[in-house]
Amino acid sequence: MPEPPKGTGARAALRSSRPQRDLAEPAYAADILEEADEHSRPYVVSNAPELPPEDKTDPGQSAPPYDGPKWLAHVPAHSPTVLGIIVVGCAVFLSALLSSSGVGLLGTLLAVVSGTVLVARELRAAEQSPGFTERMPAVLMTPEAAATATAVMVALALRALSPGVLPLLMVAGVGLVAHDQYRKVIAGEDGVGAYFEPRQLLAMPRLLGLGGVAVCLLALFAPWGTAKLDLGVPDNAPVPQGPPELRVIATQRPTDDILYSYGGGVTHLRGWDLPASVVVELALLAVLALLALRPEVERPSWTRYLPAGAVALSLAFAGLNMRLLPGPFVFVFGLGAVGFLAVQHLRAARAAELPPRQYEEEVEEEG
Repeated sequence: MPEPPKGTGARAALRSSRPQRDLAEPAYAADILEEADEHSRPYVVSNAPELPPEDKTDPGQSAPPYDGPKWLAHVPAHSPTVLGIIVVGCAVFLSALLSSSGVGLLGTLLAVVSGTVLVARELRAAEQSPGFTERMPAVLMTPEAAATATAVMVALALRALSPGVLPLLMVAGVGLVAHDQYRKVIAGEDGVGAYFEPRQLLAMPRLLGLGGVAVCLLALFAPWGTAKLDLGVPDNAPVPQGPPELRVIATQRPTDDILYSYGGGVTHLRGWDLPASVVVELALLAVLALLALRPEVERPSWTRYLPAGAVALSLAFAGLNMRLLPGPFVFVFGLGAVGFLAVQHLRAARAAELPPRQYEEEVEEEG
């Protein structure tokens, strides 16, 4: 057989440790095929490091492993805000299912909208669910929108305060959302907290408005009316185990007497249980937010009428639900302080737009 050509150094290094077959000996088919397979392999430098086998199942697009808190490991976007929204959603759903005192229909709608905004922001920050986050309007993805949604959630938690497990669950979820969003969109370097100066509310006459709003919100926890519970038994129901002619005489019992009302199917209604109570609460809180703005922050022209509009709305709410009970009277008393501040704010806004001399002339004409 002809002598095989001499190989290069790199090829010799790839030779197997198996002893080479002596060419003088007779060749067998297995040995010839094995030598042909070795010669068909690609040339590799002998001192090159061995590469790990290629993993074709992961092309490099998977997210890095999660190394955060374990209680957030299975939460979408690993966000405390998303977990808080889930807890709030469970509390609202259970309160509606059990027909207990929750946040009401309007409060449920506000909770759904606010929760959707916050969840969309958290998913976009984590680069998850792009199909959902891209459909959200750009104005709802701003830090201002997130701060507003957080304020609405806090207002709903205040509305739901009452003894029970579901209110406690609601407050826990909202507290988790508020703590996380305060760190992200309020107290951060680019947060909306730079627009506000809460210490301005401690100076007169804004302190008077702050106290009035606090009194109004506390008055909503007081009794505003009474309601008769439906016990499922009519007044003229036949007495069990008696003749059909024997019936219960329908009597009108006074609802303000505790001897009759306690346990007699009559319950007191709080101000929070009345329709539009959440709207009144948000309007009063918006007044405080406007008064806490820094002087250099630009305000739209319509904001000058915001305190007066909030007072008018609250006064209409109190007038429609006025009863001889402590709640409405205390609410109107606190609303008087807010109304005084609203008038002062309106006059100050008008004085800032008019020249000093023209404003003095208008004041003298009104006087």
